[in-house]
Amino acid sequence: MHKVHAGYTVIARLKEHCAEEVTLLLRDFRAHPEGLPFAAMATTHFATGAVLPAQRYGDEELPATLMVATSFAGPAEAHENDLIRFGGSGLRALFQYCEGFSASCSDAELRRFLRAHRQSDTFYSGMHHLSREDVLRHDQLRTAIETFIDRRQETGGFPNDPLAIRREIQAFVRGRPELAWAQDPWEPAEGSWLALHWRTLVVAAVVLPFLLALVGGSLALAFVHGTTVKVGVASGWVAVFVVAFALVALVAGIRDAERQQRFVAGRPPDEHVRSLAATQCHPVINEMTVVGPVKEGMVRPFVLRLALWIVARYAEGIPGLTTGINIPTVATARWIAIDRGRRLVFISNFTNAAEPYVRDFIDIRNGAKRINLTFGFGRGYPRTEWIIQRGALADPNGFINVVHANQLHTELWYCPYGNLSIDNIKRNRQIREGLFGACTPAQAQDWLQLL
Repeated sequence: MHKVHAGYTVIARLKEHCAEEVTLLLRDFRAHPEGLPFAAMATTHFATGAVLPAQRYGDEELPATLMVATSFAGPAEAHENDLIRFGGSGLRALFQYCEGFSASCSDAELRRFLRAHRQSDTFYSGMHHLSREDVLRHDQLRTAIETFIDRRQETGGFPNDPLAIRREIQAFVRGRPELAWAQDPWEPAEGSWLALHWRTLVVAAVVLPFLLALVGGSLALAFVHGTTVKVGVASGWVAVFVVAFALVALVAGIRDAERQQRFVAGRPPDEHVRSLAATQCHPVINEMTVVGPVKEGMVRPFVLRLALWIVARYAEGIPGLTTGINIPTVATARWIAIDRGRRLVFISNFTNAAEPYVRDFIDIRNGAKRINLTFGFGRGYPRTEWIIQRGALADPNGFINVVHANQLHTELWYCPYGNLSIDNIKRNRQIREGLFGACTPAQAQDWLQLL
């Protein structure tokens, strides 16, 4: 079974006047994790529960909404099985406050509710191909090896040979039954590549044959004069021009809306910012949930969803073209367009405090452009030009203000890696990968420097 990561985000509209009760219930689940035991769900890395408050999009009221969002490894069905088997009673207690849900529903009905209310997202993971067990065992392996090295140094030290040192470490690991798993070769499970890239492949399977047929048909017109070929080629080119014209019209519509923007969010009160910071003082890993309406306009909700779809494919990596993106401080992050694209939700599990973490995104020019593409549609965000220009490039503090103004006090958060940064998680995997197998003295030296 593959261990590709994904987000499972359930968004369900709350019944009237239930937001406060659900907030209290989420807090209770955080204080008493046995009520919704994510720790018992082997597929779960992180989990967030929050009430998204009622907000306005122009003249439209966007409803108060319950969000339960997990980051998981493996097939979605296996994760659903975990949610229902271990968290069924807790989920029923939460969803009973949502429209169209019965607390007495069967497991099959609960599964249908989850699937009906699951939202697509743009998901990023810095931990692909790792289960929660992998992360914890890799940390156990590193700790054991470093303890062995410390004790070995105390009793005479190692020889001045990287390969000899590595062989001693290998012998130590072989002699520890609880570390026997570390001797098995590590590589992504079968089916991982397809699980990660299938969406890109579906698009390629439709678009590339069409373009090849169109170009081939156009070239064939020099030799074939049949009416069917001419009509087919002409129709194909008309479709291409229609799509191109639609894209140009969308961008032009966004550009016109950019020129008309007047409102830019100001700095929230210091008391509000301090109260948010107080919730994000965990030693290593913290969590952030941000939700806000997008800027008004007919075009923006559609373009936002299109932009997030493009970013999602880029984050996964496009086979043969890109390897994806790497955000050193982020374990997982997701962007979700809800309410028909009228509201944007952002969830991140990250290393660092919130303020420097947010600034990590805009410290470099290309990073600021990507932030414009994903956050630039948010109401109050500094005015952009052609979607990716200006914005956070010209007014980075304006971007910070929008984040703070729309950031929630997350009521429920599950994190099993309280003392592990994403950098350490990646390094621990490298230690496991390089422990056994052939290597040169130079490679052995590089591997030892990981410890």
